Amino acid sequence: MTLGILTAMVLSLGSPAFAAEKKQEVTVAEDAPNVAIMLDASGSMAKKIGGVSKYELAKNEAFSFGSKLENANVLMRVFGSEGNNKNSGKVQSCNAIRGVYGFQTYDEQSFRNSLNGIGPTGWTPIANALQDAKNALDQLDNNGKNVVYLLTDGEETCGGNPVKVATELRKSNAVVNVIGFDYEGDFHGQLTSIAAAGGGEYFQAKTKNDIKRIFTQEAIELSK
Repeated sequence: MTLGILTAMVLSLGSPAFAAEKKQEVTVAEDAPNVAIMLDASGSMAKKIGGVSKYELAKNEAFSFGSKLENANVLMRVFGSEGNNKNSGKVQSCNAIRGVYGFQTYDEQSFRNSLNGIGPTGWTPIANALQDAKNALDQLDNNGKNVVYLLTDGEETCGGNPVKVATELRKSNAVVNVIGFDYEGDFHGQLTSIAAAGGGEYFQAKTKNDIKRIFTQEAIELSK
């Protein structure tokens, strides 16, 4: 290797471009938690509370939650956002699990951009969404705890068995927590059973502030 080439390499390593690239690298501990957020984008999430759709309220609180997970791998999935909420769009909607943000450290701009153009549309494929979370978690090789947060306003409408999938998630060392947002079943419906099968908790949320309170407390727990 000539002296000129070696000098060029040394200079390039000290260049602003190289420094910026290194600065952007973010690592998390081997035992960092893996947090999967599964957001309902079915048609019923278009209902407005205080003039804002439940989907928008939930989405914004998911953003806030992600920003609190500085030392975690975060994944975001949206389900039911395609097709329509009629029979003509059921098949498409029930298979619509959109992997908008794969497991990685939280980046606010990327996280927000990942949900651009997505709105509440179709049916509620909770079982498929949980299975997608399991598939993603199974591919990880770190030693962190695995936690799934299912945020929805209703029960499975695509014929799946979300309680069974939650049980499988628990067997694979994951915990499934469920936030029922404006959910009519309260503590006696399917969502409670999903949380129980997944070894997690069921949280009832009637307002945006309820979701904020739940996610804030969970972020504290995950940081321990």
